[in-house]
Amino acid sequence: MNRRGLVVVAAALALFVTGSAVALAGPVSGGPGGLLGGASDPPALLHFDTDEVRCPDDFSANSSTSVVAGAENTEITYSRNVSLPGPSHAIGGPTFERVNDSAYVLDVPTEETDAAPRSCSGVVRYNGTVRIPAGDDPWTLIVKQDGETVTTLRGDSDSSLLGGSTSVSGSVSAPGSGSNSTDSSE
Repeated sequence: MNRRGLVVVAAALALFVTGSAVALAGPVSGGPGGLLGGASDPPALLHFDTDEVRCPDDFSANSSTSVVAGAENTEITYSRNVSLPGPSHAIGGPTFERVNDSAYVLDVPTEETDAAPRSCSGVVRYNGTVRIPAGDDPWTLIVKQDGETVTTLRGDSDSSLLGGSTSVSGSVSAPGSGSNSTDSSE
């Protein structure tokens, strides 16, 4: 074989090896794939529910966050106590949307219902679980109530074949109060 033939064979072999490596690794924009973990699933609101509305003597506005990082996706569960605006109000249907490459918004509305009014405005706890692709690190999840930001969570899910870790930081704001905020790390 002449020198030109060897160059053509070497180029074809290089393209074949490169193509095989890309096929095993999966698409770059969707995170790890192939042998290193399946393709990432699209962002989604996986679960949302509310507890029974209560009429407590005092209200405690507390929240909790749980983050599970996997090779393909990160699942974030956020729970919060909410004081409802009136005796015939309840939590409505939430929306979850991607606002840019790595930022998401979970908006939880309150709405007036046809149910008989309670003896108080009411307090309810909601729990929502969202899924974001693992390749969207670092990520931001903004939680809104009736369009106002109540919590901003930021995280970075480092996941590899040898294990992984997740770090999350967040800030909490009281609705209608721009100067009161509390920073927390989990």
